Amino acid sequence: SLRARLDRVKQMPIDEAIRITQQIVEPMAYAHSRGIVHRDIKPANILIAGEDVYVLDFGIARAIMASADDRLTSTGIAVGTPAYMSPEQALAGDDIDARSDIYSLACVTYEMISGIPPFVGATAQAVMARRFVAPPPPLRETREQVPDAVERAIAKALCKAPADRWQRVEDFGRALVESPSNLAAQAHVEH
Repeated sequence: SLRARLDRVKQMPIDEAIRITQQIVEPMAYAHSRGIVHRDIKPANILIAGEDVYVLDFGIARAIMASADDRLTSTGIAVGTPAYMSPEQALAGDDIDARSDIYSLACVTYEMISGIPPFVGATAQAVMARRFVAPPPPLRETREQVPDAVERAIAKALCKAPADRWQRVEDFGRALVESPSNLAAQAHVEH
């Protein structure tokens, strides 16, 4: 699993972290296009086999979809893993959509690059509360060589309000690989 790998290496090469994230985007986009929100994107649910990456454990999504009367979410219990939950998921909201998974994927990508999740604390409650108090530390505080596009893409995906995040996981994936040469070419055309 990606969790086992991160436990061994802490920080991954940035290009490898982006490659893994890109491979997670495709199955997430497929699930989202069918109205399925994973709700538990985390390193333990990502399997790396050689160059291939797999998203595992749609169990929470299946359980919530099978619960016709929404008992799992209407009781006010947050379902998921605290270090990777979106703010709306941490509040046990019933309006969880694909943007929550995008937030979780950004947390995973952040951890692959920096070596720690964007929000840490002594308890699950402290971790969940931190995401409401302040934005995560910029990635460049731990990795100076993080490209601007990667920093911007992850910061947008980690916005507190879902409306301020990427609206589609594919857009997040594209923003991560926005190359400086493409940006320079666009700036040159605009001038």
